[in-house]
Amino acid sequence: MLPAPAIGQLRSLRNPSFEANDPQGPGAPNWQIFTGTAVPGWSTTTNEIELWDSNYEGVPAYDGVIFAEMNANVNGTFYQNICLINGEPFGWTFAHRARAGGAATQTVRFQVAGSTGTLIQTLATQASTTANRVWNVNTGTATYTGASGLQRVQFTTSDPGSYGNFLDAIQLTLRPFVQFSAASGTGPESIAGTAVPTLLVTGQTRTALPVTITITGGTAVRGTDYTTPGGGASFTVTIPAGTYYNTAIPLGIAVVDDTALEGSETITYAIATGTSYTPAHTTTCGAAAQTTGSYTITDNDARVTLRKQWLNALPGDDANLVVARGTTAIETFASDAGAAGEIDTDPTPTPVVIGETVSLSETLPATNAGAYQQTLACTGAADTVLVDGLTIGAGETAIVCTFTNTRLVPVVVSKSSVVLADGTGGANPKAIPGATVRYCIAVSNPGTLPATQVSVVDNLPAGILYIPGTSRTGTTCTAATTIEDDNASGTDESDPYGTAFSGSTLTGSAPSLDPGAGFAITFSAGIN
Repeated sequence: MLPAPAIGQLRSLRNPSFEANDPQGPGAPNWQIFTGTAVPGWSTTTNEIELWDSNYEGVPAYDGVIFAEMNANVNGTFYQNICLINGEPFGWTFAHRARAGGAATQTVRFQVAGSTGTLIQTLATQASTTANRVWNVNTGTATYTGASGLQRVQFTTSDPGSYGNFLDAIQLTLRPFVQFSAASGTGPESIAGTAVPTLLVTGQTRTALPVTITITGGTAVRGTDYTTPGGGASFTVTIPAGTYYNTAIPLGIAVVDDTALEGSETITYAIATGTSYTPAHTTTCGAAAQTTGSYTITDNDARVTLRKQWLNALPGDDANLVVARGTTAIETFASDAGAAGEIDTDPTPTPVVIGETVSLSETLPATNAGAYQQTLACTGAADTVLVDGLTIGAGETAIVCTFTNTRLVPVVVSKSSVVLADGTGGANPKAIPGATVRYCIAVSNPGTLPATQVSVVDNLPAGILYIPGTSRTGTTCTAATTIEDDNASGTDESDPYGTAFSGSTLTGSAPSLDPGAGFAITFSAGIN
């Protein structure tokens, strides 16, 4: 195994017509001897490469505007390192011409040699004469018989002197190397096929090159979970004409972003045998090629189920629950309270995508919008802060979001009074100035749920003055015998009820009232 050549071609010639240099720069046609390292792609055994501009001394280039002379000062050998495979077909074309002043017959040999120059195989011999100074084009094919590996593809001559053996327009015909960019890949179904490993290509093709890929298995269903170019289990990846070095070409496998809950699924595939390409490593000659691959599709789907819990509801009350993506509702569920404690569940869970944030909302009719206390909680989700929406986490495929609506308890308050005395001594006292009146404020919970933190406030009208120390509490007006002080502190504020006076304002409180329970506050006041 040998590393790739420094020029990074591996399977095709670089600078095959010597066009990368301009002898003596712009101006009239000229010539120049360059060091071997100064001419891209090429090396020589003499470390000299002589290049001519087209039409210098009346000699036109065969291709482009530059060509080379192999006898710069002495006969030389030009070569590039190319990765060759034993038994593969090998094609070539090159142009050769004799130079006046050199040998009457000038001969170039096109060969394959080892890394030290040891001859492996002569592919072609081209002789040109000074008597007929024209470009001679040598074209041919052969089967490479040497060892597989990185070898010198070279042009050499034994003609002496500093004149002769013009060379131009070199072309090789070798099958491009192809392999997969990776043994495996993975990605969510939401990104189509951008994470699928690609086909890598190194080499040159003068026409569009079809490479056959075969689906060999996997748990994903072709046509449902993914598609291939043309739809078949065997399909073609077309490489446009060009020169490539480890160039990525998409396979064309496209993942279908469906809404089914299906877990991770796989696709396996392989490069089929072909006659116009070779499965081989595209950067290191002789290394094992990646000719099979797999891709795992990770499911990005989840579900949100809406549920409605009514508490103490009035039968017939309605609510609409909504799941929205942005401003677009993707699910609406209507719930009707058929009973006070009814639970309704949406029979069609909402498809959502892992990683996205959806909003959850509820709408009550105006007739009962203020009659219910609402809470929202979701099970099966890591996101518990729902004021900014519900973010779907990985693996959260069964989220249940419950809107609980508790009808507010309709506490009933009543106030009654009786005149105790009016200062006249009569048997039927009247509410006249100077009279003393006993008031009772009664609070009751007629609902089916407990009422908590019940508070009642009474503002005495002008002319009615509270008589300090007369406040009493109890379960009813007649049972209000527990003495209460007039301030809002102390243990009497919860024994089990409390009262406080501030100026002409009475405040009464009860920590809780069970269904059907009540409490009362009595106090005396004078009429001015």
